[in-house]
Amino acid sequence: MSKKQIIKLICLNLAIALVNVVLFSRGLVGLTLGGDALLTALGVTDIVMSLIAFGYGNYSILFKEPEIKLLKSGELVDAKDYTDALEQCRSKKVFETEISTAVDQVYRLMDKDKALETILLQYFTPQEMTYVRFEGVIESVKVLFYSNVKKIINRIIIFDDKDYKKTLDKVNKMKNLPTVEDPYSSSNSANTHMQIYNEHINFVKGLVSDNEGILVKLDSLLLEISKLDDMSDTGLENMAAIREINELIDQTRLYKQN
Repeated sequence: MSKKQIIKLICLNLAIALVNVVLFSRGLVGLTLGGDALLTALGVTDIVMSLIAFGYGNYSILFKEPEIKLLKSGELVDAKDYTDALEQCRSKKVFETEISTAVDQVYRLMDKDKALETILLQYFTPQEMTYVRFEGVIESVKVLFYSNVKKIINRIIIFDDKDYKKTLDKVNKMKNLPTVEDPYSSSNSANTHMQIYNEHINFVKGLVSDNEGILVKLDSLLLEISKLDDMSDTGLENMAAIREINELIDQTRLYKQN
């Protein structure tokens, strides 16, 4: 059960209890289950409605399939938004390792960003052109990194975990059965579905790997900057880590255009 579900359950049941306390309190509404016929009828109605709300509400929170809603640009603002969104995907057990790795990567990016800012301020002032250019490169890398995280989240959201498990069980059971040439057979259909699911899984794994590569490049940049005593704008352009990062950003922009 997710933290969001627990909060919804607590709020729902507290609200039902509070309404009944107000309605049956003599100093307030004063409904009863005996005596005045009207108050008794209203009291019975309230109890029935409360039971319906309790049953349907709790069932909906616990068992109703969540609505598929993809994240759009602007919905995720800071690192906490991204980690919270990743944590909400924990129910998709097939991505458990990737989710844990992605959450860890976000925290590692935050640490590297702080370290880079600290060391840059040891060599430059925020007004210097070299500092501004460094900040621009780092910001571009962060945009690319978080864009990958959002893609990871959205791909996990649309992944049908329950159907994947059923299909996987079906494929495993059919491994020892004779091959059927009929393209519409259940075995061929299951294999086709598995190919689609594996594409989803490999896509997520690939984005996690891409973000790991970004973190490695930032480590290289941090190492190169830490060795500097003096640097000009020309020196900035010639740094191996900067060249690799710029190539990565350019490749990503080209990919988006195509």
